[in-house]
Amino acid sequence: MAYSSGGLIAATDYNTFVGTNPSAVSNTLNTVWATGNGQYGYGQTTVAQISSTNTVTAAQWSSLINSMNSIRVHQTGTGSGVLAVTAGATITYTAAIATSLASAYTSALTAATRSAVSTAVGGTFTTAWTNVSTSATLARSIGLKATFASADQARYFFNAGGQLKYNVSAAQNASTTARTNEIIALTGTLGGIATFASTTSGGRTGTGGTLGTNNTAIGYYGTTTANVALVATTSTTANYTSDTGSIFVLANGVQGANADKGTVVTFWTNVSSLSGTNGPGGTYSFDDAIGVNFTQTIDVTYPEVTNLANSWGTITVALA
Repeated sequence: MAYSSGGLIAATDYNTFVGTNPSAVSNTLNTVWATGNGQYGYGQTTVAQISSTNTVTAAQWSSLINSMNSIRVHQTGTGSGVLAVTAGATITYTAAIATSLASAYTSALTAATRSAVSTAVGGTFTTAWTNVSTSATLARSIGLKATFASADQARYFFNAGGQLKYNVSAAQNASTTARTNEIIALTGTLGGIATFASTTSGGRTGTGGTLGTNNTAIGYYGTTTANVALVATTSTTANYTSDTGSIFVLANGVQGANADKGTVVTFWTNVSSLSGTNGPGGTYSFDDAIGVNFTQTIDVTYPEVTNLANSWGTITVALA
């Protein structure tokens, strides 16, 4: 007899609620709570199934309830309203278990709170770009990568609400030419990516320029092993209106067995400056020197650890 009012709680009822692990089965506890698959799974300790011939104990029932409540508090700030039981107490039927597990599955990527931002994880990375007396079109790409210890840890980080924030800026490096200052201004129109989460990003943090792309629909699970454009801008500075800037993201592809997107997420910034005379944007600064310092950082916001244990580890950041 299935779990219902007036019936006994059978091991099969309990096992149906708990589910297996790893699992992608909807509306089961372990799919969201434990290893899961793809966008499901927080990496918490598996709640084990029991033998079909055993009686469900108060401790086992409470393990199901407590884990379910931890999920719902993590997602919404409020538990399911179903309370754990003690040995000897009567366990009453409640439809809230099934509905809460269904809600937990539907809201798997939702987080009510997060831990404090770890600013500039790995330090600040500065790269110089200097070029003297050139009339060619010049482009420069700089990259910064965030690396996870394993494929599942990357999944757990984003599934539990973790976010990355990519920042890029530029400053003069022994050059005060118009072309140098234009590249600095162009980089400022990019600014970085406000948030990079499981399935979305927060868009650019910069201002100005002509905005061509501001893709907020790409997060970790939208990455591929090829660059995907998140932001693209064009300069509005006189004589440099063909100069462009872009921010791309890519990952290193599936590394594990549970539908991850990779253990390394890399952000690339590209700026391109056209030099010459009587170009399509006007008269460019011919033979104008470039001297720019680009600075990149990644701020990491880890998932909260009040309702979840840290299953995602520590992210390392380095130049790409």
